[in-house]
Amino acid sequence: MRLFNTVFVLLILAPVGFMYAYQEGWIAGETIDAWLPEAPFVQAELRNRIPPAQMNSMIITALESDAYSDAVMYADIASYANIPLTQATQDHLAAQSTLLAQIGRTSGSFFEGFIYGEGSDTAGFVGAISSDLTVIGDVRDIGREGTKLIQGEDYSSFILGLSVVGLAATTATVATGGGALPARIGVSLMKVAKKAGTLTKKFTKTMGRLVKEAVNFPALRRTLTKIDLGDLSATRRAVDDYAKSVSTAKLDPIFKNITHLEKTTNPSEVVRLMKYVDTPQDLARLGKMSGKLGTKTRGIIELTGKTGLRAFKTLKNLLLWALDWALWAGGVVALWLGRKGFKGVVRRVRA
Repeated sequence: MRLFNTVFVLLILAPVGFMYAYQEGWIAGETIDAWLPEAPFVQAELRNRIPPAQMNSMIITALESDAYSDAVMYADIASYANIPLTQATQDHLAAQSTLLAQIGRTSGSFFEGFIYGEGSDTAGFVGAISSDLTVIGDVRDIGREGTKLIQGEDYSSFILGLSVVGLAATTATVATGGGALPARIGVSLMKVAKKAGTLTKKFTKTMGRLVKEAVNFPALRRTLTKIDLGDLSATRRAVDDYAKSVSTAKLDPIFKNITHLEKTTNPSEVVRLMKYVDTPQDLARLGKMSGKLGTKTRGIIELTGKTGLRAFKTLKNLLLWALDWALWAGGVVALWLGRKGFKGVVRRVRA
């Protein structure tokens, strides 16, 4: 009886009590968060929320709406959570995955995004980001918004300021052998997200304040007044000289987190994920989440409503996980005790 009580306490009560203390915040969260695996909790949440019929329907709907990247994302989530897909869904997805289908789906949107700096789908976002990375987009936006500034019209200080920061980052990237690349990428992604309307009001306000601290707009206006903004080469030379005085120190941590998010997902997903960001801390949390879930991050957020990995570790899920662990450990102990008892019987028989 004493052995049973010991096993019960160690295998059942102890882990359950530990999980309860963790959920109540009595145990330091970060250390335990790193130790507890995320995958079982996320997978269980998905299976509980999304029936197979709904997942299949979502993939088909995405394909019929020309949202191929969303369809692929949902299929990846289905595989991750072991949610079965019908053969019809798999066949439909395969038919849209051919090279010819992808070329027809993306070519027009890419060039539209490259020329105008705006996009509404994955290809358009990539085109817009590509134009910024070649500084064409920055010079184009400086000419467009700078003209409004000089003429006293309403202009976007957000886009104009970030474009100047982008040129400064491009120069610094070359000078440092790539050291300023995160800022260069971060500027491009932020501008595209702003044009796409995926930046929240709170985060836009925070970024707008930091951009105004980095860029002296009265001095910029004086610089732009002296040049022909229709001459892209002249615009770039003039702004390049001005941009040397721009300090991005307060923006760099944000750009670094955006670049990390881009590496763990992809550029178009960063643009879409920004609608879940109100603060720099939200951005850092999304980066941690995407480090575990990759391009599935946005889909899992949309399906579960949870924007952090810790949110999946609810008391219910923690207790279920603890119970699974306890049952597994109990089975191991039972096997060990049974083997030990069998050896004892064998010894007595031989004696």
